[in-house]
Amino acid sequence: MSKSQTQHALDVVNTFKSKLSKSGVDHVGQKHFDELQLLIESAIDSAVFLEIERIAKRVDNLAHDIRKSAESFDA
Repeated sequence: MSKSQTQHALDVVNTFKSKLSKSGVDHVGQKHFDELQLLIESAIDSAVFLEIERIAKRVDNLAHDIRKSAESFDA
């Protein structure tokens, strides 16, 4: 995970915490906020991985098309 993804997850948790009352923050506890941050980081990782897979498939298809064109190229 990149530092920016970790920071983004922390920012989301901190924004969520800021919307809670002091007693709400105390009730939830730091342990659960840490768990929430890990869940958010995991979600970000998953989204990034899916996008990388999608792009890799596009690159693979492009390479296949280029190979096919090169094989049929008449010089």
